[in-house]
Amino acid sequence: MKKWIAVCALALAACANQTPTATGSREVPSAQHEQAKAVFDQALAAYNAQDYAAALPLFRQAAAQGFFKADRYIGLAYLNGYGVAKDPAQAFAAFSRASGKDITGQYWLGYCYENGIGTAKDMRQAVYWYQKSAQRGDHVSQPAIDALQRLGIAVVKQ
Repeated sequence: MKKWIAVCALALAACANQTPTATGSREVPSAQHEQAKAVFDQALAAYNAQDYAAALPLFRQAAAQGFFKADRYIGLAYLNGYGVAKDPAQAFAAFSRASGKDITGQYWLGYCYENGIGTAKDMRQAVYWYQKSAQRGDHVSQPAIDALQRLGIAVVKQ
């Protein structure tokens, strides 16, 4: 019985150290993930302090290390000219990379399609990405979908 309790305790401890993935499954963070997150956290602190020149290289480093939120912030930098010249094509490319795992990156990709930022305007793609993001819990995407519907844009329920 004591052996069974020890096994259960180890299993619970392993679960506590897991993080959700984009698909909702859980995995144990690797040392590389933890390092990438630390770099991302530094970048985010600089970004929030509006030190974009310091933030952007750190976001790039975190993205290169595979931290999924980093590309979203790279996209925002190019979209808004934060620490770099505004570059719609670079913003679109970064949001496209982010859209694989980051629900907010999916929203921004929809925004680019809706407004023709770095790509041709494509309302079907905008709706697709807004819906994908909303289905995963992004709180901004559903109001964007609702606004498109009020403008007469056809939205097919998925």
